[in-house]
This record gives sequence, structure tokens and C-alpha cells, in this order.
Amino acid sequence: MAKIAERKPKERSGGYDRLFGVSKLGELLSKIQGAVISSGSELERMIIDQVQTIDNLDDFLKKQIMPEGVYIAPKQQVKKCRTLQFPQGEPDFLIFKRRDQKQYCYVVELKDGHMFDTKKSQAEYEAMQTFIQQSSRHLPFQVQCYFCAFNQENRDAIVKGFKGKIKTNEAITGRGFCELLEIDYDEIVESRKSDQPENLRYFLSELVKIKEVRVLLKRLLKNGRK
Repeated sequence: MAKIAERKPKERSGGYDRLFGVSKLGELLSKIQGAVISSGSELERMIIDQVQTIDNLDDFLKKQIMPEGVYIAPKQQVKKCRTLQFPQGEPDFLIFKRRDQKQYCYVVELKDGHMFDTKKSQAEYEAMQTFIQQSSRHLPFQVQCYFCAFNQENRDAIVKGFKGKIKTNEAITGRGFCELLEIDYDEIVESRKSDQPENLRYFLSELVKIKEVRVLLKRLLKNGRK
């Protein structure tokens, strides 16, 4: 999991400052927000590290028969590809898998959470479908799209989180995604927990350094003893 202490917030909009009226608290909350965002990128890196990556997607797609195994092309590699078309943006991953003489291509959007606004859900679904329609002729594989909510164990909840814009067979849990990749889901989850104690300690220690917060906490604790 990303460490809050390592976040260096860029120019802030001041939203948290206005909400609480305490600049130092606003800065701390901005760092937390940055850590949450970084956690998603960290998850992608952890997955990539456990699967064989494709160095050149164009060269890989020239092969009618791919090597046995599981191969992954992350978004950065997909962006470089000239064979495929991405009119509305690239997917997070293209997963290629060959088992029992069958070849599959999984087009995946990976999410840490699973709740999204209607407009974003619709746009991501349309982008995925457009990509598949325009690129499937270049893919000598059975193609399946997935929207993965890594921390959600219920596919119906994922569909609901996407405001019903995706079908149940297009939703995949983190565990299901890891099974597809043939990697250990529980190992990743446990590894991501390793920074939680430090994050909690850092948050509380920084919180009580803020004079306005410290004064209010003392007052609340005093009143709570009555």
C-alpha cells in the first residue's frame, strides 16, 4: 500500500482548507488523497511484476500462434502499439493467454474501488466496446472484456457500482482476475496491508501536531469524561 508520509502534494485547490478552515489539516488530507490515488498505480505494478510482460505488442500480434502461457501488455505498452486503434483511450491491460491450444485476449480495466458515477461508467464501457470492435480483426484470439474491481468479491456489486452499464459476465473480482493471470490473490492483498500500521501511526501523529486539532481533541476528551 502507498505510504502517506511519502506523498508530496502538488499545488492544492484548497478544498480541504475551506471545508475545515485549517490549512495544515487540509495539507494532511491532500497527502492522504494522493496516497489513495497512488495505491491504484501500485496495484498495477504489483500485478505486472508477477506476469510475463510483452516488450513489443506489434511484434507479438504478428504471431498467429502465441507461446504457451500468460502475457500482459500494460497501458504504456498498448499506447505504443500501431496495430490496434484506441479512439477513446487505451484499456489498462491486454492479457494474452494460451492454454490447451486455445488463445484468449482479455481487455481489462482495473479498479481499486467499484463505485463510479454514471457518466464515467458509460464512457469507459463505450470506450471498451469501441476498442474491441475496431481491433478484434487484428487479434487471432477469443476476445473478452472485463471490468475488474480488485477489492470486491461480488460480481453483482461490481455491476451495480458501474451503474448497470456493464453485464455480469463483463465484471470480474480481484480473485477471479488473479486466477485468470495464474497469480496469488491473497498474497497481493496481504502485501498491500504491510504499510497500514505505518499509515495509521503517521496520520495520527501528524494530526495531533496541528494546534487547532490538538486543542479540540483535548476539549472533546475532557467533555467525554464527564
